[in-house]
Amino acid sequence: MAGLKSSRPGTPRRRFRGAALAVAALLALILAACSGPSGQAAPSVAWVDGQPITLGEFNARAAFMGLGGDPGLLDKSLRREMIEDLVSRRLVLEDAARQGIDLDPQEALEREQAMLRELDEKAFEHNLAIHGISRHDWRAELERQMLMEKALRMILMPQARVDTQEVRDYYQRNRERFHRPEQILALHALLPSRELAQKLVNQVKAGQDMSAAAEAMGAPLAEGGRPAWLSRGHMPLALEKKVFALKPGQLAGPLPSTYGFHVVLVQAKRPAQRLSLAQAAPEIQQSLAARRREKLAVEYLERLRSKAQVKYDDDFLELGRLASPRSG
Repeated sequence: MAGLKSSRPGTPRRRFRGAALAVAALLALILAACSGPSGQAAPSVAWVDGQPITLGEFNARAAFMGLGGDPGLLDKSLRREMIEDLVSRRLVLEDAARQGIDLDPQEALEREQAMLRELDEKAFEHNLAIHGISRHDWRAELERQMLMEKALRMILMPQARVDTQEVRDYYQRNRERFHRPEQILALHALLPSRELAQKLVNQVKAGQDMSAAAEAMGAPLAEGGRPAWLSRGHMPLALEKKVFALKPGQLAGPLPSTYGFHVVLVQAKRPAQRLSLAQAAPEIQQSLAARRREKLAVEYLERLRSKAQVKYDDDFLELGRLASPRSG
């Protein structure tokens, strides 16, 4: 939410880029699986050990990424990067099969149920219909996505363990990173007018749930309605002074800023402090393990690529158009 930002002190988290190279977006997988005329050889942009990566697969991914439907309009380096990602995805799935890594149906059912709880049912069904995808197709591709994630976890995570001495050494070298400023745990709403902000304040004081009341006004709370830890230095100074003067349980608003009118309900406070080794250890361990997984993932994909025969349609790489039909 503008003007107020939640903060997470300590070591910055790094994305598992190696996994991202192998794990393509779910919708792209779904569309790719369902593209191409039945019974006909689909046009292909690359081949992995003789098996095609289809133009439909490429276009589905491009559409999901918001890159349009004409591969020829994409930058050449971006076309290559997308194809390389599709190749990596294919190699990981094949390696999972070789290693006998499979998916428990109960795992898939629980993930499906959790995802559907977060989706608008009508919008979800509409999206499936637009792309001509059945619920069965969607479920099958969800299982495929989960299998890729599981394979990467099982193959890489045992090698990415971080021992206590590594955590201790990192903490000693980077003690300054574990200073945490004064923070408050708060619910925060930002409204466009003083009148609406005052209405929200009145409703909360009358006993209404702040998240539900703000949602009804068309101004849903930051952080999905969950309280967030807010630190000094991330909001206008005048607003910061008023917010940090509040005690747990106190409500403030309307508080004006250049972004609108704020309503803040403080739930807890914690003073500025330096995290101890014990407090910082989980975060350090997670960060170090993520870095190690990133390195291992790159090496893992390089090993897979070194053993595979990968061919490309050179005209497609260069121009975004396919050469004459041929097989891998």
